[in-house]
Amino acid sequence: MTREIWLGDLVRAATALGVTDAVGWARVASLLGLGPGSERELPEEPLPDTPAFPQPASTPSRRDPAGDESARPYLAPPDAVRPAPAEEESAVLVPVAHLPPRRTGWSVDPLPAPRSTPYDEVGAPPQLPLLAPRSTAAVLHAALARVTPEGDLDVERAADHLARGLPLAEIPRRPLPTLRYGVQILADISASMEPFARDVEDVIDQVRSLVGVAGTRVLRFADCPSRGVGAGPRGSWRPYQPPQHGTRVLLLSGLGAVGPVFDPHRGTEREWREVLLRIRQHGCDTVALVPLPERLWPAWWQSRLRVVAWDRGTTVGRVIGGVR
Repeated sequence: MTREIWLGDLVRAATALGVTDAVGWARVASLLGLGPGSERELPEEPLPDTPAFPQPASTPSRRDPAGDESARPYLAPPDAVRPAPAEEESAVLVPVAHLPPRRTGWSVDPLPAPRSTPYDEVGAPPQLPLLAPRSTAAVLHAALARVTPEGDLDVERAADHLARGLPLAEIPRRPLPTLRYGVQILADISASMEPFARDVEDVIDQVRSLVGVAGTRVLRFADCPSRGVGAGPRGSWRPYQPPQHGTRVLLLSGLGAVGPVFDPHRGTEREWREVLLRIRQHGCDTVALVPLPERLWPAWWQSRLRVVAWDRGTTVGRVIGGVR
């Protein structure tokens, strides 16, 4: 019984003999009975590792009945199965001369370079203060003045007492707003009040011109006075102490209602209530100048302190009507 010879036998024999060229493959095939002169013909399949293009789907079979050679699938020649050489010489790149780009001539001359001027010579940009410049002094005076019976003689009230036969235990006088009791300014320098830093300094200068430098004390704090106040650097700040009896306390702050909502350092309502209670217990009245519209004021402000809107629309009449 004779064993049949298949294509796999050809591959194993060529591999065992170390055949690497097409002539060797042909000799091995002829010895196995697969060559051109043998009784059997080589199956119409591509040689090992020989790429064959797939036949189009419209072709029903491998051979065209009409004998059209163009319809047959393409088979690579035996030379295509030769392995590539192990090492190929790479082309050496030779550098070429570099030519700079050609300059383009402009139709007009360039503008001259800007003249560098120090910031001190240019100066700060003009500021638009929150309070109207013409009425700032009057608004601050109306908000900070303390009404005392130290004015002129109240003739009508004195005549009424005498007409009723009542003795004049004291000379009746008309009420007079005064600033002689002094003012303590608590200026907030936190991040929420940073956009109003120049307005804060302007108000401090205005109060000093009205009350006097001796009667004005300026203390700075961050977020809430209960966390420490002072006239110098933060390292010198101390716990807040209210002023002496009768002194007006002017707050230049947002009272925790100005600035980012999720700021973890904002003063809480509880902290502000405690500070305002301490000031009231020392016999002092508090006036807050807040850069916030009235429609956004919390309800508890009206019962704890006197608030003045820090805005261009603030007038003396509105201050007198809102500040007792």
